[in-house]
Amino acid sequence: MAWDILSVCGWPIAGSRNDHQTPPQQAPPRVTLVQEQSGVDGAFLLAMLLTNHLKRSGDNRVLLFAAHHNAAHYTAACQKLTFNAASAIQSGQLRIVDVLAAVYGGATAGPALLQLISDRVAEAGPTSTTLIIVDDLTCLGAMMGGGSSENAVIDFVERLLLPLQPAAAHCVLKVNVSECYERLCTFLADLAEVIVGLGPLPSGASHELDGILTVYRRQSTSYPLLGALREPAKTLLYKVHDRLVRTYVPGEVGIKNL
Repeated sequence: MAWDILSVCGWPIAGSRNDHQTPPQQAPPRVTLVQEQSGVDGAFLLAMLLTNHLKRSGDNRVLLFAAHHNAAHYTAACQKLTFNAASAIQSGQLRIVDVLAAVYGGATAGPALLQLISDRVAEAGPTSTTLIIVDDLTCLGAMMGGGSSENAVIDFVERLLLPLQPAAAHCVLKVNVSECYERLCTFLADLAEVIVGLGPLPSGASHELDGILTVYRRQSTSYPLLGALREPAKTLLYKVHDRLVRTYVPGEVGIKNL
């Protein structure tokens, strides 16, 4: 079921028995990195994280920067997940910055685009209940253009995360590793507490499955030198349906071991 993905990624599930445990046992990861390969789209996972975070508490807030899909795409995705996005936007619980609309409307481009995002974060006043989602950094880099786009995106991520640390806010960054510069991908992987990899099936397209999800979680330890170590990877096969996402264990009965 859809809950399996959130649990594997380390995110508390709205309405579950352990949802209201005292942090840090059930605190979401501070930085989650979603790495998608060409041929798959991680937007479904972002929509699940978004709606789950808002359902957990009326005090929770989400600030979404939509650069891969537009705002209407995520509003429709929330509706399919039985969440009233229009009501959340009206109440201020959900704020969507349509980056594509800003760029195509000629309002901003290049460094000014990244400054626009930084300004929106400052206006939101992030707290420990705030989740910031950037979809995705690859698109932002392409919008920057030129050979300095990689450095600009790295500087942007550093500026983005800096005010979030004292506020204990949470951040989900998505990037297409097939189009990502090696240095940028390494930089992002070092920052993330949880890395979620989404890839196509090695055997090609299938009616039963859409892809493979692999999660790498950083070990919880009080020893700083061991903080960079990650737990053994957890792998699931997934199928995105209209209103839910089904997950399977490789080799499960009825599912080919792809």
